[in-house]
Amino acid sequence: MKKKTKIFIFNPYPAIGGVDTTIKKLTSSLPEKFQIEYLSLKKTENLKKHNIKNTVIKSNSTFRSFFKIYKIFDKDKHEKKIFFSMQYFVNVWSIIFIKLFLKEKLFIYEVNHLNELEYYSGLKDFIKKNIIKLLVKALYKYPDIIAANSQELSKDLEKYTGRKIFTLYNPCFEKVKSRKKNYKSKNIINILNIARFEDQKDHSTLLKAISILKIKNKINLTLVGYGKNYQKIKGFIKKNKIRAKIILNEKKIEKYYKNADLYICSSLYEGLPTTVIEAASNCVPIICSDFKSGSNEILKNGKAGYLFKVKDYKVLSKLILKFYKNPKSFFKKELVCRKNLGRFHIKKNTNLFKGYLDRLY
Repeated sequence: MKKKTKIFIFNPYPAIGGVDTTIKKLTSSLPEKFQIEYLSLKKTENLKKHNIKNTVIKSNSTFRSFFKIYKIFDKDKHEKKIFFSMQYFVNVWSIIFIKLFLKEKLFIYEVNHLNELEYYSGLKDFIKKNIIKLLVKALYKYPDIIAANSQELSKDLEKYTGRKIFTLYNPCFEKVKSRKKNYKSKNIINILNIARFEDQKDHSTLLKAISILKIKNKINLTLVGYGKNYQKIKGFIKKNKIRAKIILNEKKIEKYYKNADLYICSSLYEGLPTTVIEAASNCVPIICSDFKSGSNEILKNGKAGYLFKVKDYKVLSKLILKFYKNPKSFFKKELVCRKNLGRFHIKKNTNLFKGYLDRLY
């Protein structure tokens, strides 16, 4: 009987969102020869149906948690063990504790562009992110495999670290959903945005764009998410009399795509925005900020959707008005986007993930 390979997945702060969805999809298709233990700093219900053991590490910081993770991983009796972690602030410590100290197999996965480390709140955060960036430069030569969730991110990370970075797209597309009708010009526009209410997602640009429109009374905005900026967003909407509905902590988001006429993503940075791909699979036209990375890949440099410069709410406002007056060009681009979704297919990328794991033994 072949011995199983034990995979330890470390995600400190599980929550509703892209990272957890990606983990769920990547692991759900793995064959029985892989045994999975999910390590986190708080309990998660997200993987309950997948027969994955969730071990909660009692610690108030990612760094300190590694002293306990080190012991768990070291004591495990499996001959074949792989440690899998995501995001820069986790990965640098994974390299030090798992690869350099224990000399075990390490697979790290990046889900945000390096630009993430250019945004900070205050001096403490500035120092922390610059230290992480220096550690990325120094340590990323050591993991057995590094993958990133977009080609642009892979290339930029390769240039920065000087080593091979594989591309593993978020496995988020399965099939194109049917759409009953398209938006008719000069009707009410149902605009959708699904994102955490955090600085990264830059809701203020979207809200400013709507607030300066003379047709803002022709817009119904739906925001689906959660996060620290909830009250700030709610206050702006009230002050500027924007017709908006805020949906908090919603797990089942499929229905919102079905009712949307236009999807807008206004992020400052991403790795690969899953919600943009989901919008495309639901035949929803897309306007997206031209952040690093992923928006250009999904929207094929503007051939499959409209792009605007990060934070440029005036151009975004003009694009919304363009959609209101004459949506035909948006539907042409949406068709191009829809026809090019195969590279994000769940089966294709979960098979690729399994292939990377098999390389380690």
